[in-house]
Amino acid sequence: MKPQNMIKEKDGKRYFFRFTLNQRLQHITMASCVIVLILTGMPLKFKQAFWAPYLYNLFGGIHVAPIVHKVAGTTLLLLFAYHLGYVFVTIFKNHIIPLRQKGQLTVGNLIKTLINLPIMPNIKDLEDIRDLLKYLLFISDKPPEGAQFTWKEKFDYWAPFWGIVIIGSSGLIMWNKELITRFLPGEVINFALIAHSDEALLAMLFLFIWHFYNVHFSLSVFPMGTVFLTGYLSEEQMAEEHYQQYREVMTAAGLQDQMLPPHGTRPQKGDREAIPAPVEDSVPDFSGEAKVTDN
Repeated sequence: MKPQNMIKEKDGKRYFFRFTLNQRLQHITMASCVIVLILTGMPLKFKQAFWAPYLYNLFGGIHVAPIVHKVAGTTLLLLFAYHLGYVFVTIFKNHIIPLRQKGQLTVGNLIKTLINLPIMPNIKDLEDIRDLLKYLLFISDKPPEGAQFTWKEKFDYWAPFWGIVIIGSSGLIMWNKELITRFLPGEVINFALIAHSDEALLAMLFLFIWHFYNVHFSLSVFPMGTVFLTGYLSEEQMAEEHYQQYREVMTAAGLQDQMLPPHGTRPQKGDREAIPAPVEDSVPDFSGEAKVTDN
């Protein structure tokens, strides 16, 4: 995508492109399924809690709630399969085909390309964690400059690959226990129940404590981040969370003289005055502006 197309202006403010409509719909579908699964699954894990029967009855009780749970689980597994296909098609179209056209499609070049994808963990992530700790402990006055995807976002992205496999496979085993026990010992059902229940609890705690704080409850976005709806991040948030990419995009667009200083550093002479991230009362409306298509 051209740098100028990554920046949109609305009411005198700059917003930076982050996610396509396809990616946002995937995220919303996943979030909806996970929330329904939590609300219909946790009352069974904590069945002795006073709130469990009330919450379970909201979804139809013992006759309807299990069906709702299975529908949400099946939808999540289908979404996971779709996402794997989406990733493969995206890599094939954006990386494999260009390598083939240049006559450079080799195993080595393909592995190098995959390793260098922005979403892949790398040495910079470790350096950013180190620099963040130094900044928080007042050892350094310079915070890390995040790239297109920070180490937190990569952790958010890759964690479900483990969780969905464990929760999904164990859920399918319990759903089809009569079939499974024709080939495997009955203890497998018990193992599946433990894995399904405990991994779901871990996922719920991760979601509500780690993920929700980073994207919704931190001071820069409270009470709710809007990038999952609009696909765009405000300039202040971009400078705070993805300063490396922010600098690259602004420089490529010829706007380097209008850049905000890095978040948490003292503005230097000639820098734009750092403006605290505003609390938006509504979601920015980008209707009528140039649309950004999926890569």
